[in-house]
Amino acid sequence: MFIGTGWDIHKHTNSSTLKLGGLSFDEDGFEAHSDGDILLHALIDALLGATSNKDIGHYFPSNEKTPQNISSVVMLERILDEINFSTFKINNIDITIISQKINISSKRNVIQDSIAELLGIESKSVNIKGKSVDGLGIIGNNEASAALVSVSLSDA
Repeated sequence: MFIGTGWDIHKHTNSSTLKLGGLSFDEDGFEAHSDGDILLHALIDALLGATSNKDIGHYFPSNEKTPQNISSVVMLERILDEINFSTFKINNIDITIISQKINISSKRNVIQDSIAELLGIESKSVNIKGKSVDGLGIIGNNEASAALVSVSLSDA
C-alpha cells in the first residue's frame, strides 16, 4: 500500500471563477498561475507523493514553462500519465477543504462525482469534508482557502 498527502492554498479573487475538483462554480475564484483549483493541486501532490515522485511545482512551475491559466484537469491528466496510473488502484481519497468562504456541503456530491470520473473510480472511494477556521487568520478573513488531500493506493 502507498499513501500520499498533498495540500494547496490560494488567495481568493473576484476576477476569476471558482474552480474546484475540475468544476466551475459562479463564485470568487483564486489568484494563480493556473486555474487555481486547490483541490486538484492537492490531489496531484498526494498522487505524486504516494508514487515517490517530485511535487507539482517540479512538473508545472509557476513561470513561462507552464502555460498561464492552464486547466488543473489537464495537469492531472499529465500527472496520471507520468506516474503510469493504470498500474495503481485507488483504495480511497480523503479531501478536506478549509474555507470560511466556500460552502462545501452544497457542492460535495458533484465534486465527489467529478473526482471519481477524472480518476475512473467509484464515487464511494472519494470522501470530501468542509472545515472552517472560526474566523482565524487569512482563511478566516475570507482571503484564502486551502485543500488537504490524502490518498491510499495499491498495486493494480
